[in-house]
Amino acid sequence: MSSARGLANHSLYMASLLLDAWEGAPEHLMAGSSAIDAAYAPAVRLHLLDAYGWFLLAVQRISPLPGTPPQGVDQLPDRAAGIGRPGEIEEYRRLEREGWLSRLCAPLPAGMPARRRPGSLAVSNDYLDIAACRECKDHFEALFARMSDSLDEY
Repeated sequence: MSSARGLANHSLYMASLLLDAWEGAPEHLMAGSSAIDAAYAPAVRLHLLDAYGWFLLAVQRISPLPGTPPQGVDQLPDRAAGIGRPGEIEEYRRLEREGWLSRLCAPLPAGMPARRRPGSLAVSNDYLDIAACRECKDHFEALFARMSDSLDEY
């Protein structure tokens, strides 16, 4: 059986592969970059959320592992009576509500993202774009590295 940390790293790696493919996608073959965003964003989001869920299970030291990871703190399994949650869990709950993680945890809107206008660098919508996904991946890498030492102590 794989460890939660190993599964988190695997999911993060899968997200990285998709991000690299997304970045190199041939925009000229599509009807616009919004179609490319609609193709890649859900898959990258899923891998990133899986990485996060496996990481949460590692922080909680949950064993045996469930078949699928939770998608946030509120979906974590209950711990045995008398065993508290690590303090970091509340930090992650806050990030899910109002930090960099909140955009990733929010469901993607149905349909295609808004189309970018020529000469405009940004579109105001809630659809994830490659920059937002890369930012989340970078945050996860930093978070996983920061927590690695404390996880190794046990």
